[in-house]
Amino acid sequence: MTRRQFLQTLAALSLAAPAFAAKSSSVRVSGPAVAETLPLLAMGRAGPLPGSARTVIFTPWNSPDQLRAMIATDDVDAALMTTASACTLANKGVPATVVALTSSPVWLVSPDAALSRLSGLDGREVLLPFGPGEMPDLLLRALAGRAGVSFVPRHAGNALEAVNLLLLGQGHCALLSEPAASLAVSRANDRPRPGAPVLAKRLDLRDAWREVFPEHPQLAQSALAVIGSLARDAAACKALQTAYVQAAGWLAAHPRETTALAGKDFPALASQAVNGVLPGQDIRLVMGRQGAQDARFFLGLLHGMSPASIGGRFPENAFFEVDA
Repeated sequence: MTRRQFLQTLAALSLAAPAFAAKSSSVRVSGPAVAETLPLLAMGRAGPLPGSARTVIFTPWNSPDQLRAMIATDDVDAALMTTASACTLANKGVPATVVALTSSPVWLVSPDAALSRLSGLDGREVLLPFGPGEMPDLLLRALAGRAGVSFVPRHAGNALEAVNLLLLGQGHCALLSEPAASLAVSRANDRPRPGAPVLAKRLDLRDAWREVFPEHPQLAQSALAVIGSLARDAAACKALQTAYVQAAGWLAAHPRETTALAGKDFPALASQAVNGVLPGQDIRLVMGRQGAQDARFFLGLLHGMSPASIGGRFPENAFFEVDA
């Protein structure tokens, strides 16, 4: 589904306004193979949402286009996505409420041991999962632009393709979320090929963000957004928020159980566990008024680069409901 087709479908949906069945016994949630999705898996196995009879049904999404298609066909009620994507939905007429923000671990993975600061990217080729205008591209452009660094982007279809290109020596580094970053390093170095580079996680972009933007130190680039008519249901939004926060805390205390949860929906990730623990389980919740302010700052940077990246304008105040 192209972006234009997606927006046309959204316009039709906003006119039709399909209602969420009040007596529905489930809430459909979705997320990609990143650390912040793991609480959604726990929510799906924890029974009814707090204060609600609804249970959670989880379905993974594997590409931004797939997520857009799920939203456009009303196949999901809440999803983990970028803050910019959630803002775009709201601006295109799809009800969307952000109930949780996270500062996601995003690493520059490279064989270059000297890559410890953004300045090490200057003039270098960076492998970016997904296409131009998607979050990996926009995030690095926002940081590099403020830091006065110029890099050469090379877009890959997904994280695995980016890693394979890096192992072939086609690129200085790759920008990878967790747990893909940890798994890429482990896979490459546990079974090295003759002449293949030795990879390591060199720079966490959250650290670079704090250095470049000390007035807004939390990189609030990921969001759990409630979508469609359920976004107007304050009780349902609160239940999903509470469940997500509780699940994130439970996972932090039960890393081995987290690996077992990942086995069903993300078996390729679970198979890479080390001593029963899945790497990259570093989930940082960004909540409250300061969290919303940091997210708005991030959206402002994106708007300055490309207004279309957030749907053309800033969201209404009610867009962020992150009081927990």
